[in-house]
Amino acid sequence: MKVSLNFLHQQSNTWLRELKFYKEEITLLGERLGEVAQRNTDKEVMAQVEHFQNKLIMLNEQCDVVKHGVNLRNEAVMAKAKEKPEHLTEKSQTVVDELQSQMMDFTKSIADTRLEFNQFLSKVL
Repeated sequence: MKVSLNFLHQQSNTWLRELKFYKEEITLLGERLGEVAQRNTDKEVMAQVEHFQNKLIMLNEQCDVVKHGVNLRNEAVMAKAKEKPEHLTEKSQTVVDELQSQMMDFTKSIADTRLEFNQFLSKVL
């Protein structure tokens, strides 16, 4: 698929905003999990709490990895734009985007975790 440098830059900015939102959501889920742990010390519930703590840590790390990739791509796009500013809107960049796949996988992981977490909350609260 051919896209412009401008498109790639805008896409990167959109992803960075999404990743910021997901980071905040991971923090909120962690806080909520802490509340559950304080209220319920049942062994089975605590095992689930630990499961979700581990999942949130992994999601946080995955978010950082994807964000780093987006920042690197954005820096490369900006460098190319400085080299050839006349090509900003010209559709000449061929993109086979592993980063887009990573972003989609991360988004799915967040959605799956949110669903699983809400189901857990509905059982214990």
